[in-house]
Amino acid sequence: CTVGYFQRSDRECQKCPPGTVCDDLDRKVPGQAAGFYVTNSSGSFEAFRCVEEGACVASDDLVGRCAEYRDENVLVCARCVPGYRRWKNTCNECGSGAEAALVFLLLVFLVLMILTYYVCNSAVTRDASSLLATSVSFGMILTAVQSLSIVGQISVKWSSPWSDVIKVLKFLALDLEMLQLECLNDSISPLVRYLGRVIIPVVVAVMYLVLFAGSRVILPRLNKSSWEWTKTVNSAAQVWQALYISIVLVAFLPFQCYNHPNGDSSVTAMAEVICGEGDHGAMVAFGLVFIVVYGVGFFGVCLWANVVAPSRSLRSPSFTMYTRFLYYRFRSDCWYWGSVLMVRSFLIALVPIVSPDNGNVQVLMLICVVGVFMLLQ
Repeated sequence: CTVGYFQRSDRECQKCPPGTVCDDLDRKVPGQAAGFYVTNSSGSFEAFRCVEEGACVASDDLVGRCAEYRDENVLVCARCVPGYRRWKNTCNECGSGAEAALVFLLLVFLVLMILTYYVCNSAVTRDASSLLATSVSFGMILTAVQSLSIVGQISVKWSSPWSDVIKVLKFLALDLEMLQLECLNDSISPLVRYLGRVIIPVVVAVMYLVLFAGSRVILPRLNKSSWEWTKTVNSAAQVWQALYISIVLVAFLPFQCYNHPNGDSSVTAMAEVICGEGDHGAMVAFGLVFIVVYGVGFFGVCLWANVVAPSRSLRSPSFTMYTRFLYYRFRSDCWYWGSVLMVRSFLIALVPIVSPDNGNVQVLMLICVVGVFMLLQ
């Protein structure tokens, strides 16, 4: 067979599919180009594009298709072999601190939730207190960092050191790669990994219920006031609103698919999952539930609360306490601005699923969204 073709088992010459290499004569199998993963099913060769840089290496005979310590049995070399974890597009040996890192994160998150209760429910005075000013500043920084983490989801290649910065920022987009979860259990399916990220709003609500119940038992024995239900709900809603970009972004992950040369597509965040096959259907179902309940439902409740706030706040002090997270950071004549910012957050979270293979379109949309709301503000 000539260059660009390979010889099938029936001795017929067939053109090498896109993503393969046939640059010499009389090839029996196509070679694998760097950045692609080639499969062979009964003489039928298909190429898949690898989303992680350096994961798939050139292979002349389809042996050693993946970079060192990557699992060749996983599509597009998306996972490491047991005992190794992914970090900065390479597989590194698991350390001994995976369990400690997870426990430490949970403790830090628990402390932040308790602090949120006392900071977000502190008295509002005419002159902003240092505690209130600090909480507002922290909220602005958190929103800004979450917005920047979207850049890591855009189809653009970033060089060092920006690629390293984006890796760290992705943690605030609820990408838990830094926690070495692969070292705790290397057989976790993509569906379970997705659920572990998307149920975070539920975890927040459950943890606040536990803290509320615990305060009723423990604090009175210490001669302290137990938590109030209205303030507990306000605190949980504050955390939901603070993480709105990240959680909506995670809910949309199953809809962010990039194309392969063979016509299939994969979920960008979990490239081993083929869109429309296997676990993808369940991921889409769970994603739709959280988009409707959290992305749309929570926003709808916040919008309703902002609309009726001028009249309801006069008649119901408890309503004001329940919804305090919406407007305590803004001037009284701009009490509605929290809902405006949630619209911006929702549109920012949509950026990665708009034309997943075209980074230029994604960057343009991000600039337009940020620019328009900056002018409004």
